Amino acid sequence: MNEAVKKQVEALIGKPDQLLRKKPFFRGSDTYAVNEASLGDRNINELTEARLPKIRMTPISQEQFLKELDPDCHKVLFDENVPSICTKLADGSYVEVEFNKMALPYQKNIKDKQVLHLCGNPMQFTLLNQTPAKKDLSNFSTIKQYWLERNQDGMRTKMVDAQKSMGDAGLLYYFDNKGQIKSRLLCYRDGYVILPVNDQIGDRILECVYYADENGEEHLDCYDDTYFYQFVLGEVVVDGNTTYGWTMPNGKKAHGFEEIPLITHRGAVAWNDVQTVIEIYEIIYNIFMVIQKRHGWGILYISGKFKETAKKIAGSVILQDTSLDGKGKAEFKTAPNPQGMIETMELLEQSIMKGSGTTFILPKDIKTGGDISGVTVQLVQASDIETALAGCIEWKNVASKMCRLFKYGLAKELVSNGQNKTAITDFQKLSISADFKVWKPRSDIEYNNMLIALKNGGILSAKTGIEKNTESTPDEEMRVAEDEAKEQALMESQSVNNGNSDNNSLN
Repeated sequence: MNEAVKKQVEALIGKPDQLLRKKPFFRGSDTYAVNEASLGDRNINELTEARLPKIRMTPISQEQFLKELDPDCHKVLFDENVPSICTKLADGSYVEVEFNKMALPYQKNIKDKQVLHLCGNPMQFTLLNQTPAKKDLSNFSTIKQYWLERNQDGMRTKMVDAQKSMGDAGLLYYFDNKGQIKSRLLCYRDGYVILPVNDQIGDRILECVYYADENGEEHLDCYDDTYFYQFVLGEVVVDGNTTYGWTMPNGKKAHGFEEIPLITHRGAVAWNDVQTVIEIYEIIYNIFMVIQKRHGWGILYISGKFKETAKKIAGSVILQDTSLDGKGKAEFKTAPNPQGMIETMELLEQSIMKGSGTTFILPKDIKTGGDISGVTVQLVQASDIETALAGCIEWKNVASKMCRLFKYGLAKELVSNGQNKTAITDFQKLSISADFKVWKPRSDIEYNNMLIALKNGGILSAKTGIEKNTESTPDEEMRVAEDEAKEQALMESQSVNNGNSDNNSLN
């Protein structure tokens, strides 16, 4: 941190009230259009006067995101404009038939689908050192081993899930009481408000978290590249006068990392572009259900004069018409098929999938009788894969910072517990790239055959093939080694027996 940034951080820490500001989330806008007529005609190479953007956008709260995510909080459940059913009684009065409105979890389904395709595969690590030594490869393997043991892929998935649900999320790295590197999720649903602070050129200089503890006491935690500052809101005595404000009772403390240990990410919620379509779909869906409940049930229509007793032949009831003209009949009347409304809902459902970049495949969509390969399913889910590929680029900085913080924290842990006294300098030599890998539907047979082909072609090692195939157990490599040892012992035994038989024949 240079002196200019250090002074800016100190100024902000001196006025914590200024840190309690956050850029809101927006949905929709009210734009002030520029009067193009006033600009007049211009030549193609002629300059015009620069104008600052004039646009007003509609803010939306993170509470609203949580309401949209929870079906029990959807607007349609409280919409009095959705029609109800009334029945006329014998006395001429009307009574409303009970009908519970229904909300659909489209937002949750879209979010879960996007998280699956983005985080369904483990983080992919690449060692960028051109000529790594044997020790470098060993340290690289150690980092990946601890990454799995500490469930960092799970923490990454929780962070993506929280961001796509509430707009932003944070992942805090820290050392626990045993000196082990750990991470925890900070999100709005758990009561944490993320407050990032950038300098004039857009670089992050502070990460702040505003929350209240179990006693209702408000806290403001701030992190820069070196220190951790914790403010508490309460009574402050200044010149004998008691006021209410922020204090830092424990002063600043070194957090132990080379950069800010809090990773934050902000973006649109998963269903942001289709929320209006979902609301319209839910309204039409409930109206459709009301109509079906009122008029969708069939009725038995009987005309003519029939005997009160009826015969039952072969399981069917036979009515006998006793009228003189013999034109009595009995038939089952069904309600007209509301095909237009069904087609409208299908169109809206397709619009939801297109607008959100997600695809929902149901059992009825799978036609049996033909070969359905993983490639075919991938083509069907092209929108999901494209959305996830864009997410890999969007989340690249998060993946890189997670790798850097975990690598540095693990090095300090190994030095502290005595397992590797030179871990800090050794790990600093490693240049590791961390990337999200898009999850795609696949055929296990095709995938395992691909591993076999790569191994036989010398591109893939046998160890990687054992680790990556879908049928391996955790100790598969040991089992393979045991089988090879048994085969080698059998071959040696057969060789000895053959030698003894040759000697006996010579004698």
